[in-house]
Amino acid sequence: MNPLVFGGFSQVPIRRSTAPKVSLAARSHIESMDAGLQSAAGAQEVIKDILARRSVTKLILGHNQLGDDGCEELFGFLSSEAGRKYKIGEISLNSNGIGNRGLLAISRYLQDNTHLKELFLQNNNFVGDPNVAMVFALSINSSRLETLSLATNANLTDVFVAHFLRVLDAPYLREVHFSVCGLTQASTTPLVEYLTSSRCQLHALKLNGNQLRVRGVWSIVRAIREANYTLQRMELYATGYSQPPNDSDTSTEEEDANIRPARWQEVEADLKRSLTRNLTLKNIVEKEALTLLRYSRVLLLRPKSRDALPATPVVSPCSETCSCVQLSSNNLFSSIGQPYPLSSIPSPPASHFPFTRLPTELQLHILSFLAPMLSTAQRLRIFTYASSPSTLPTLLPCLSNGGCIPDPASPQFTMGGPTAGGFGASSGMLFRKRGGGAVSACANGKCMGAGNSVLCRKEAERAQWLTSVRCTAFELDEEEKRD
Repeated sequence: MNPLVFGGFSQVPIRRSTAPKVSLAARSHIESMDAGLQSAAGAQEVIKDILARRSVTKLILGHNQLGDDGCEELFGFLSSEAGRKYKIGEISLNSNGIGNRGLLAISRYLQDNTHLKELFLQNNNFVGDPNVAMVFALSINSSRLETLSLATNANLTDVFVAHFLRVLDAPYLREVHFSVCGLTQASTTPLVEYLTSSRCQLHALKLNGNQLRVRGVWSIVRAIREANYTLQRMELYATGYSQPPNDSDTSTEEEDANIRPARWQEVEADLKRSLTRNLTLKNIVEKEALTLLRYSRVLLLRPKSRDALPATPVVSPCSETCSCVQLSSNNLFSSIGQPYPLSSIPSPPASHFPFTRLPTELQLHILSFLAPMLSTAQRLRIFTYASSPSTLPTLLPCLSNGGCIPDPASPQFTMGGPTAGGFGASSGMLFRKRGGGAVSACANGKCMGAGNSVLCRKEAERAQWLTSVRCTAFELDEEEKRD
């Protein structure tokens, strides 16, 4: 006997939805891999799909046949006023038969683009043209692109890499893939020149499957060890190092100096030590930069009340063309190099901090001991930022979101709004105190949530600031570089 029927209840069939579950984040993704998209007609289908959505953050179109015509059609729309409103962060166009005309269309879209972070262009029909390479590099310089993949474009060759790296100066670019791009030993010189220059801010570089051979591989590894402090991941597999050396692999000078290891294992161990060093120094530099900012903000920021005190008289500029003419009296560095007549300055009030009455040079020198691993240029960038009132955060908090962004996939997402002790879709994560008020769950910059289910806005802002002052890697002073 059915107990539900005996108790006066009848079973009610439960209707289960057959609609597939789609996460909130995936609704802004367009994934049309191997969808038969061809030429301009296929691009028009993608454009219609984009226009049907309020937001698009990912455009995954791999393994189609868009070609140059489809690429020009698609990026012509994305570069228009209607297309620019879509803040696309990732585009994948691998295996689409795109040539140099399509790459130029992509370059126009990249120009001054601050939203696109990842661009994947593997296995297309690009050819090593010097003009196209330089145009593409210049467009990346003006963008915020972080990851670029040109792997398995075997026709790029040394010509593309040489002209591309010559003008590449992208402070936000962190990862580049040049695997199986038809490179030879001729690419060693432009690669070494870029890796050892201040223009290189890469954290990862992949050169697998190129014929760099013994001389090319060892020159790159040696350059990283001696003059590169940004790379943390480097791949040089299947580059011909294990092949028998020929006359082009070594020079007499190198053989006499005995600088080339005999086995790949030794090269790999040397590379690993350099990358580990760079990662360790990166963590130290970032920690010291944040510490220096914390104290510099308090000691170097000049409130109006402090500016009202008698100021040091400014000496006339040495000439009309001298840069000191353009220094403002309110600038932190305007008093550097000026006479400091101690006898003419009245005694500061008892409540005034004596440190601020020291010459600016001495103040900065004292503060520099808080960050001994930073270069002089890095410390000056932090001092400039800390002393500027324009860099202060706004007094009113953002009403649209709190300190953290909850992941919709996390269980805590459905716990209700802040008044219920949880958080909703558009509010920060807050916990209620017994005495009233709320406590942020992001204490000391660390978010709460199982499995990193909460993205900390503070962490994102810290990373953005470290990038803006170029304190994401160890940096040598100019004197140390000359030595």
